[in-house]
Amino acid sequence: MYGELIVGVNMLFNYAILSFANKVGNVQAARGRLLFASFVGALPVTIFPSSAIAVVLSFMGMTLCAFGKAFEPWKKSAAMVLVGAVFAGGLLTAFHFRIQTVSSSLNVLSYAVVAYVALYFMNKKWLDVRTARHVSELKSSSTLHIFGGDIPIDVFIDSGNSCTEPLSGAPVHFIALKAVEKHLPEDLKESMLAWDPQGTPSLAGFPDNYQRSIRLIRLMTIQGRSWAVGLKFDQWTIGAGNTLQPGYIVLTKNDRRYPDGAEAILHVSAMESLHDLRPGAVQNL
Repeated sequence: MYGELIVGVNMLFNYAILSFANKVGNVQAARGRLLFASFVGALPVTIFPSSAIAVVLSFMGMTLCAFGKAFEPWKKSAAMVLVGAVFAGGLLTAFHFRIQTVSSSLNVLSYAVVAYVALYFMNKKWLDVRTARHVSELKSSSTLHIFGGDIPIDVFIDSGNSCTEPLSGAPVHFIALKAVEKHLPEDLKESMLAWDPQGTPSLAGFPDNYQRSIRLIRLMTIQGRSWAVGLKFDQWTIGAGNTLQPGYIVLTKNDRRYPDGAEAILHVSAMESLHDLRPGAVQNL
């Protein structure tokens, strides 16, 4: 019974570390596979607890069973297993005198639980950092060419924004009004500010000389349906010189939902330009 308990506790340690590596490395190994790998890793060190060779064989067998034999995925995941093991080991060393219990078996079980919980939170924090890094890769500086001027704008490319102009199918991008307000012609700005998105959709209130470059855009959001006015832009340059395909911009008075200080949210098609950016063109804002 004691042997089975030690194997079980070792499996819990191994499963916690393998789960951490699986999530951080984005390997997506099945849970059953991780459990079997945890057992493979627990058996040698239980039978030969003082053998360094058993530890090496345990590590190799466990990681190969969990993450496969292909070298590159195995190398990446095995490195994460080592990171998790070092972190868990250091934590348990720090808490060694704080979680003593009456039974040595309960002691070991307490260590396993502490390691599992700690690795869970470390994994969550790691994923938050990685998500923030990926989000930052979707941000860039840009220059909007409109109304005869060049306007520098920090943009965010939103993979969920697929709004298009209904007649041409051209992409629609969203810009905070304050980012371009001083560049708007006064008569056009007055018409934009007087526009009622919930009213009757009509362009009659806009100056005649802008009628050819503006379109009515139907918006569908979680708040409901509404209308907006789309302005055709001359050119929009992203990063170090990549140009967006022709499209329209919708000016918004409320920019609280623009992520990370961005002044514009671009249509998902802008990601094609993002993929072509040279190193260093996309940057954190």
